[in-house]
Amino acid sequence: MHDQTHSAAPFIQVTYRYKSHVLRLTVPQGEAFLVGDIFLREEYPLTKLKGVFGRVVVLDIGANVGLFAIYAKLNIPNATIHCFEPSGLMRKALEINTAPFANIHLHPVALSDHDGEQTLFLNPVKTGQSSLKPNQEPSREPFGPTLVEETVQVCDAGKAFDDLQLDCVDILKVDTEGSEIEILKSLGSRLERIKHVYLEYHSQADKKEMHELLADFVLLEHFERGENVGILKYMNSRL
Repeated sequence: MHDQTHSAAPFIQVTYRYKSHVLRLTVPQGEAFLVGDIFLREEYPLTKLKGVFGRVVVLDIGANVGLFAIYAKLNIPNATIHCFEPSGLMRKALEINTAPFANIHLHPVALSDHDGEQTLFLNPVKTGQSSLKPNQEPSREPFGPTLVEETVQVCDAGKAFDDLQLDCVDILKVDTEGSEIEILKSLGSRLERIKHVYLEYHSQADKKEMHELLADFVLLEHFERGENVGILKYMNSRL
């Protein structure tokens, strides 16, 4: 299904065939499975989407190397996608991966409920677990003597939403390893203008609070990655 050739560490290039497309993707070394998670296992399935037509807008918060953005673009070619990724290291691969596609915009910030600078704790074994919260999902296989740290810009999610001047968002995907609740709270009443929400949760308490914050949404799908980690897919009840 795919082959791998090594490039300069810590990234490799993966050739992946998806539908009629042949994708050349740059991913973190040892994490080619991420491609399968998105394109084969469809952890963020673009099915049962109501009201998604015309000028489709997608917000990808916690974009990592852009796999979901590309998956969305291939399935919704007319989509405009805004990728938020604070890590400079990940953005290098994100820029390479999304360069062939039009209307994918990169925003070099983390979103939360405040503005400022903050330490991003990079998990060098599983980059998708990098977090503003150091003990969110600690790796049992540390790469080097310490966890890698990077100072990043943080923006209030509600203000970032307003700055984009969007009347409506078709798909909001949030995978930020622990900042999901802060982002939802910051968006507040703006959630009324969002049609579909994909969220990754990291505890049963977070999952419960997400249900409460999205009381005006209908839970369509629940994909469990483990006892306390999974993905929730919601649809705005007005649809």
